[in-house]
Amino acid sequence: MACWRCVICFVFVALTLKSLLSHINTAHSRSPDFRVICGVDGCAEDYRVFNSFYHHLRRTHPQYLATGNPPTGWLTASSDANVLGGENFGTAIFADYTAEPRQTGKRETVDLARCAAAFAIGVREQCHLSQRSVNNIVLGVQQYQTALLTSLRGKIKTILERQPESNGPLQQEVLSTLDNFQDPFPICAASNLQDRVTQMHFNPVTPEEIIISKYACRVKKGESRVLAIKNKSFYYIPLIESLKQLLSNSRLFDMLSAGPQSCPNASFLYDINDGIIFKTHPLFSKKNSALQLILYSDEIEMCNLLGSRASVNKLLMFYYTLGNIDPKFRSKLASIRLLAIAKSTDIDECGVDIILQRINEDLKLLYDGVMINTVNGEFYLNGAVVAVCGDTLAQHELAGFKEGVGFAYSKCRHCQCTFDEMQENFNEHSFTRRTLDGHIRQCIEIERATTEFLKSSLKTTFGINRQSKLVDFPGFNLIEQMPQDIMHVILEGVAPMEIKCVLKYLVLSGNLELDLFNSAMQNFPFSSVDIRDKPSPISIATLASSDNRLKQSSGQMLILIKILPFLLYSVVEKNPFIQFILDLIEIVKILFAPVVSLQTVSKLKKMIEDHLKQFRQLFPEKNVIPKQHYMLHLPSQIIALGPVIRHMCMRFESKHSFFKQWSSKLNFKNVCKSLVNHNQLLECCQSEAGTEHPIFVNEKELGPVLEVANMDHLQSKVVDFLGIEDAIHHAVRVKWLILHGNKYICDRSLILISANSLNPIFGLVKNIFIVNSVLYCFEYQVYETLGFNKDFLAYEIAIPNLAQATELTDVENLLDSTSYYPVHFRNSVYVMTKYNLEDVLSFKT
Repeated sequence: MACWRCVICFVFVALTLKSLLSHINTAHSRSPDFRVICGVDGCAEDYRVFNSFYHHLRRTHPQYLATGNPPTGWLTASSDANVLGGENFGTAIFADYTAEPRQTGKRETVDLARCAAAFAIGVREQCHLSQRSVNNIVLGVQQYQTALLTSLRGKIKTILERQPESNGPLQQEVLSTLDNFQDPFPICAASNLQDRVTQMHFNPVTPEEIIISKYACRVKKGESRVLAIKNKSFYYIPLIESLKQLLSNSRLFDMLSAGPQSCPNASFLYDINDGIIFKTHPLFSKKNSALQLILYSDEIEMCNLLGSRASVNKLLMFYYTLGNIDPKFRSKLASIRLLAIAKSTDIDECGVDIILQRINEDLKLLYDGVMINTVNGEFYLNGAVVAVCGDTLAQHELAGFKEGVGFAYSKCRHCQCTFDEMQENFNEHSFTRRTLDGHIRQCIEIERATTEFLKSSLKTTFGINRQSKLVDFPGFNLIEQMPQDIMHVILEGVAPMEIKCVLKYLVLSGNLELDLFNSAMQNFPFSSVDIRDKPSPISIATLASSDNRLKQSSGQMLILIKILPFLLYSVVEKNPFIQFILDLIEIVKILFAPVVSLQTVSKLKKMIEDHLKQFRQLFPEKNVIPKQHYMLHLPSQIIALGPVIRHMCMRFESKHSFFKQWSSKLNFKNVCKSLVNHNQLLECCQSEAGTEHPIFVNEKELGPVLEVANMDHLQSKVVDFLGIEDAIHHAVRVKWLILHGNKYICDRSLILISANSLNPIFGLVKNIFIVNSVLYCFEYQVYETLGFNKDFLAYEIAIPNLAQATELTDVENLLDSTSYYPVHFRNSVYVMTKYNLEDVLSFKT
């Protein structure tokens, strides 16, 4: 039986033609560049859709599918090393071996040892496998590799023997090359040699073990136990070395060195660099290309929360990311990097300042500037911390405030409000704002207290435990640059508490049946995106409990807030409680907007004040909780640091998943060292295994590729709507497309195409075209927007009754990249939005 090689990638080899075709369909057919030429018996048929090519083979050349043998005198391709690993479209699947060799440019040598090492490390770290599992996988690959070489040797020998001119030295050289092939796997599969191989090929950043203290304990030695000295330590990844590794990618380097793109309109805020802090910062105001470090700290539990060792292996994690990275890439987990890891029990004894002190050493060097070597030569690197993120507990611990605000007289890190003031005043300017100088004076006053009783009283009065090492961070103001996180404040605090209060009132008053509410929620027509975070049913026990929880995750709360107006529509008698929830939803939609205008910030401030006043009127028996008070500072926070979603903690918490998935694989002898080593191996193999950094991987994902039925129709649309008169060399259409996390589906997704008096105009995606491999186009049918429905907080649209002409737009011309989905409710069609669109439309138009 013949051996078939894929002419597109020149890597895959199959024993049957059906296996080869299956590989081409799976690996290459969804590429926008896909193009093959048949080549059987001189057949010059050209195909850009795999299904058409396959049916052509079945109709025209069925004998080769039936027997699996190639045409006489033909091969599937030569195994030219010049093209290994690349995709070469537009070639004949069956190539004549007697034809002139293809010119492929300079010959490049493939480092098989490096590829093998990257494969072994990547499989272990990405799949969270044990070393034994990796060894078994490598063993299987080696066995397949041996069988493949044996098969290739036999086939090549048979071919050479059929050619008289190839006998002699050529045959011996070719066969000896296969015989002398060196297996690259043994050295990287051996666990005792992996460290040396990793350092040789990838040079990962070596974490530092920083000793906190020492303690004496008895350890087992033979049959007895002896006294030994052990270290309590944490592991720190040198910040500057980590940045050097990150900037080794040319695309990332170009993005960071180009500097931030500020809003052309000064009345809008799009990112951190549009805020007052960035514009007035002593470093960023002079050198706007300096690195904007965003730090995050949180505790994670590695063991079962109900187990006996739950608190023993709780870890304190420090991450960082860069505000210079474009927001559409900043949400990728690969852009969030580990900075330090420690056991919480060890940090509880000595305090978190010991970690902050080590971070500060690198920050001072970075602030003054360090010289690094990059792909573009030497580069002078500056940077500073622009924000420290986290939940209230973590931020108060880092900044030295009272971690439990219930035990403090001053309960806010932004102002000096008391509990009584929190219940009555709902204007931010009614409170005395904290300042950095005032905070330092209060810390000094606590330190100089003559008695422990006086020191304890001052701590309670000021709401401060100590002076944090954050004060020493260069160019950092811990009062202004520790923003409130809307995931913890809104989705895990204010929203579930207030929704629970309203639902409890409606159920007890007889205006709402909880079973009908849950039934409507479970049967709601969720989109394919929202169904992943479908809210859970709310039980009577949940409403009756004394806490402020609805037992929903942050993602579920976000979906529940969006659909809640539809669920509450069954309430016959409209009352202030329903309007109270609608006001909350409007506030949340403004907070989650990617673009916010200064005018909207002023409006938001008034909305939050009125909302809290209404809460006190509707629920006089309930106290205003600290998270509700924190909402008052969000408008000022937007002015200072840009839209709050730019420093939200949701993606940081997603980073925990990598470490938690190792919990069942570790022996916990030194859990911090094990996890930091796994993290470093993952980062180095991700950067080296492919040509693209993982931050940029899967920017575009394509669904099944189909033929363009009418190429002339597409050409006319491109000319009429895009003004591009260049000829279309090739084009395909796909059933769905994912761009930067937004999924567009034909005949299901709506796109925002224009605005009319600040009302968005939506269009139903009919076709998705990829023209000349670079132009991504949507053919859509325009829907009429009837207006904004204040009862549902959604846009009502009208579906055309008669067929109308479609229009075409480029993906770059969309006013908003979000994919929307229509909701059919009570004989009308609505479009729900996750955030407020007014500023998005004003900004783009």
